Amino acid sequence: MLDDATSRPARVASLWRYPVKSMQGERVDELSVESNGVAGDRVHGVLNLESGTILSAKREGRLLEAAAELRSGVLVVTLPSGGEYREGGRLDDALSNWLGYPVTLALASTFGVATFESPEDFERDDSPVVSWEGQGGRFVDESALHLLTSHEMAQLSSERPDLQWDVRRFRANVVVEDDGDVLDVVAHQRVGIGVVEIEIEKPCSRCVMTTRPQPGGLERELDVLRHVTRAHDGSVGTRARVLRPGVVRDGDEVRLVG
Repeated sequence: MLDDATSRPARVASLWRYPVKSMQGERVDELSVESNGVAGDRVHGVLNLESGTILSAKREGRLLEAAAELRSGVLVVTLPSGGEYREGGRLDDALSNWLGYPVTLALASTFGVATFESPEDFERDDSPVVSWEGQGGRFVDESALHLLTSHEMAQLSSERPDLQWDVRRFRANVVVEDDGDVLDVVAHQRVGIGVVEIEIEKPCSRCVMTTRPQPGGLERELDVLRHVTRAHDGSVGTRARVLRPGVVRDGDEVRLVG
């Protein structure tokens, strides 16, 4: 995933956070990385008041049509209609009217462990539903931090140039720019990103999210996940935990530690 000491240093190419789970996020110049993940990342979720589950675009694909951002620390959600809402009753009402069933915005820090849902068969949204519990503190499926490299994206694009390989499909926090002279990072390998240090946990298994249509011209492409499953054992990117918190900035060097 990352380059060795003999090649050009890998660097941060882009940084992303997603204030509301499964909505469009925002590209930023820096991220404050805390012990349990990125500040402002997946700190809110849309709670289905009927099922008690936190909605994910794995099952409710329409969420990707909305966008969430932090403006001077204040959450602003933009719905497909163009309407902008801040946290509160008006946003809850607008979300419920848009989705067609009662929902409310939930805060991960006080919610506890969330239950998420996904169709069992990524090719059929009407297939049986599977559910699982996430992590406490943030509405993440598994790990605190998620990385992706330009080398992986270039490889996928070369293998299937007919598909739309866009980093937005993979919803990483940190996208690393490397020159292709890479080595495989194994579990428990430590990695430095600027002043931050992380530990690799495992490859990131991919799901129906990668196939969903998104604003800006991304189409529904089932072949994205079909190809990843066949050619890469269903994984793209890396999951990690935070060892040393700090601020990561666009352009920071990414290196192996130890």
